[in-house]
Amino acid sequence: MRVLLVSHTYCAPINHAKLESLAAHVDLTLLAPRNWQDTLFVIRPDTQPRLYQQHFLWVGLNGRLMYHVYSPRQLATILQSTRPEVVYVEEEPLSLVFAEFAAFKKYFGYHLVGFTWENLKQHYGFPGLARYTLSHADGFIAGNTEAKEVLRWRGYCGPITVTPQLGLDPDFFRPQRNEALRQTLNLPGFTVGYVGRMVAEKGLCTLLRAVARVPEITLVMVGQGPLLPQLHALTQQLNIESRVRWQNTVPHEQIPAWLNSFDALVLPSEPAPRWKEQFGHVLIESMACGVPVIGSDSGAIPEVIGDAGLIFHAGDETTLQTALQKLQYNSELRAYLAQHGRERVLTHYTHAHIAAVNAAFLRQVSKK
Repeated sequence: MRVLLVSHTYCAPINHAKLESLAAHVDLTLLAPRNWQDTLFVIRPDTQPRLYQQHFLWVGLNGRLMYHVYSPRQLATILQSTRPEVVYVEEEPLSLVFAEFAAFKKYFGYHLVGFTWENLKQHYGFPGLARYTLSHADGFIAGNTEAKEVLRWRGYCGPITVTPQLGLDPDFFRPQRNEALRQTLNLPGFTVGYVGRMVAEKGLCTLLRAVARVPEITLVMVGQGPLLPQLHALTQQLNIESRVRWQNTVPHEQIPAWLNSFDALVLPSEPAPRWKEQFGHVLIESMACGVPVIGSDSGAIPEVIGDAGLIFHAGDETTLQTALQKLQYNSELRAYLAQHGRERVLTHYTHAHIAAVNAAFLRQVSKK
């Protein structure tokens, strides 16, 4: 089965691991931008030989998730040369890129599959675009269950399967206690970590207030973002400066080392008017490392964690405090969650598993 996969996600070379697995199931061609203007920096793909063809094209409105577009002439050339049976667009169904491939569908006769993370029932984009794109789609892969429900709310009646866009390599993310980093950071006792953007919707003020309620816990905050000055001020206000360590964003290849220096990881996300947590990839990275996780009940977090971690009510520092103390004083629970978390990742969240789910669904759609 010939598949053309389209997504800006694969400007980042680290994300090609899933495609290597997918190429074992289908005749794969990748189409991605020449570069991608992320929030903080420009991402450029490498062009090393892979198990599949790759095309990197110029895009207009670079960095705009919903509004970037490819050149129609270049798209037509790619479609003419590859003649895909399925075009899988890993962009939101209300994006202009998805609309481009919906428009080309009648000329090249392929089946069109989309991907969505969108887990809020809200109207956005150009009027009538959803009706047009959804009417041309033959199937969707939703990154979480709520995203599937949003597609149904928008009126889509075709086939949908639920699996995240990307998984991980369990040999790269594996349990390997990092005592050297603990000594460098002066982490003598129970240590809780956070890795991610420093923004209000991640619930970091709630995390600091909960840590202030639990003596003898050290908190490591890894990342950067506009909320940092407020977080530093709150740390001083709560008088916990000596128990908090700060680290700027680290390269992806260093993330396992940081996770393995924690006794637990917390993702305390809180719903915002136009956003709630769509997955939380750091959760499965931590679970793969055998690090117990605590997550809020916001968005897809409980779905990702399942019964392999602890859940607290978003924005509630008291229930987060309780969860922290459960792990702090119960080594048997920590050991159980460490083992169960890694088992859950091996079952549901590896690149190989997600690629197999993708391939099976694309094959099902191609036979319609």
